[in-house]
Amino acid sequence: MSKKNNPLDDYQKLKNEVTIDRVNQVFRKYPDKYIQKMEEAGFIYFEEEDLEKIDEDNASSENKRQECLIAYFEGETELSERILTAYLEERESENANRPLIRKYFKKASDRLKALLFFGLDQSPTCMNILNDLAYFHEFSNILDDLVKYLISACRIEPDILKFGELIQEFYDETKPDGYDALSRLKELFPIDTEKGKTVAFFEAELLKQNQEPDDLEF
Repeated sequence: MSKKNNPLDDYQKLKNEVTIDRVNQVFRKYPDKYIQKMEEAGFIYFEEEDLEKIDEDNASSENKRQECLIAYFEGETELSERILTAYLEERESENANRPLIRKYFKKASDRLKALLFFGLDQSPTCMNILNDLAYFHEFSNILDDLVKYLISACRIEPDILKFGELIQEFYDETKPDGYDALSRLKELFPIDTEKGKTVAFFEAELLKQNQEPDDLEF
């Protein structure tokens, strides 16, 4: 026997999702006036100690790889394969200095953005770099670029399971901006193709998800 959903739980879940979407839209549309716009939308703003920022302000290079990356981010060296390799190795390292790199996302560093574009131009389906580009988008509206690279990845990816992950990424990362990723994907991939059927399956599961509390997963 399936467990009956509690209407109050469903209502609270929907309310939370709407609130998160509204907050994301404020940050992306009004990065310089987000406090004012949040208050206009009915939110109460208060400041608390930003532990992440403290970590970022105190972060410093701990090895040669990190020194190499910071030299690039600070304009002391030029973009190259060596920089990209260092970035990917640092990203996957068990001892990654996340506060050191994270602050360049929050600054919306043009050099970091160029590095991400460089990586995707060489490896268009790299999920790690796509994830990082989506994270960069949280601090600087680059929706057009994000959509371009996600579409390119969806076109190129031959593995249907990985394609499903890309659909999820595309949908999740552009939904707060009001972008209709599924409609665009349906235009790109006809229903009589394997990718088109995967898009249709995702859409059907998404509709079902609106009635079920479990997160959608491929």
